[in-house]
Amino acid sequence: MERRAQQGIWHGWYWRFGSVTVIVLAILEIVAFYLSKGHYSFIMSGEFAMFVSALLVVQRAKQHRTLNVLIAVLATYIINLIFQLTLDYAGSMHYGVRSFIQQNAVIGFIGILFCVIYARTTAWSDKRRRQVDEKRREKQATTEETHEMVQQRVHRVKKKRGRGKRN
Repeated sequence: MERRAQQGIWHGWYWRFGSVTVIVLAILEIVAFYLSKGHYSFIMSGEFAMFVSALLVVQRAKQHRTLNVLIAVLATYIINLIFQLTLDYAGSMHYGVRSFIQQNAVIGFIGILFCVIYARTTAWSDKRRRQVDEKRREKQATTEETHEMVQQRVHRVKKKRGRGKRN
């Protein structure tokens, strides 16, 4: 009896969803860059793309959540650095190499910090939700055992008022 894994998931690694998310965000960045005729900042959109990839992958991944999100965010970050150094080289190096490195280091740190914190808090809230649901089920089981009488709906007799009478 062989258990077949879901497509796109290998030992808890959501490789298909993570890679599709990163590729779609990269394509959207390229389209925005060419539609704006080169007046598009990959620095700003890179940080946004890292946040979006973290939000999407955290909601989908159930196993190895933090590592799946970290891989997606790092892939988005690396692709964004490649875009900055190839497509928008002049805009990226406008303030110099040192400014470019500092700005991307801060963006990378913020993106990685966000993905780790968001993945951990989501895992914590899911764990807490399961605990609350378990307690609720236990409480319902104990109350059902004590109240074995079937509850019936009680219909009340409506007051009859005469036609046209107002009180």
